[in-house]
Amino acid sequence: MATLKEQLWPVVKEYTRQVVELMEASEWHWIGTDDDGNGEYEMLDLDECWFLSFGNVQLIVDRMDEWVKRYGSKEAVAQEIRDWFDWWLEREETTGETLLELWENRRQRGLRTYPWINLEHWLMGCPRDVKRPENPDDELRVMKVQREMVTELIERYRSSRTLWNIIDNLTAEIKEKEKQKKARDAKMLEEMKQCEAMQEFLKTCEEIDNKRKETL
Repeated sequence: MATLKEQLWPVVKEYTRQVVELMEASEWHWIGTDDDGNGEYEMLDLDECWFLSFGNVQLIVDRMDEWVKRYGSKEAVAQEIRDWFDWWLEREETTGETLLELWENRRQRGLRTYPWINLEHWLMGCPRDVKRPENPDDELRVMKVQREMVTELIERYRSSRTLWNIIDNLTAEIKEKEKQKKARDAKMLEEMKQCEAMQEFLKTCEEIDNKRKETL
C-alpha cells in the first residue's frame, strides 16, 4: 500500500500542472525538493518570477470557477495574480519601513499606509489603494527618526557641509564600495566555480532540470 506521502505527490503534481498552465510558465520547481515526490512542497517557483505557497496553489485551482466568474477568463485570473506580485514588490519598495527599522532597531508594524493583502483577498477584490488616516503618533515617530538621521550625518561630515555636500560624499563612497563589492563577488564566484563540490552541484542541478522538463 502506498504511503500518505506517495499518495500526495500525484495530487501535488496535478495542482502544479494546472498552475503552470494557467501562468504559462516555461519552468517550475518546488524549492527544496527534487521534483520527483521527495521533499516538502512549500514554495513553487515559476520561471524564477513568481513564487506561490502550496496553499496559494490550492487556492487558485480549487476556486478557479469563482475566479473565472469574477474576472471573465483564466487569462484574466492569471493577470490578476501577476498584478498581485507587482503590487507586493511595489509596496516593498515604497513603504520605507526597512530604513526606519535600521535606524530604530525595531519594527513597528502599525506604520503602514497600505494594507498587506494576501492572494485570496486580492482575488476576492479587496481594495488596493486604501490608506490609513493620518496618525499624529506615526508622523511624530517619522520626524524623530529623520532628525536622528540628519544629526548623525552632520556629525560625520561636519556641520559646515550642506546636505548636498553630504549627498555628494555619500554618492562617492557608495560608488567605491560597489566597486569593491563587485571585485570581491567576481573573485568569490570564480573560486566557487573551480571548487569540485560546486561543479558537482551544478551538474546535479542540470540533471534535475532535465528530469523535470521530461515530466511536463
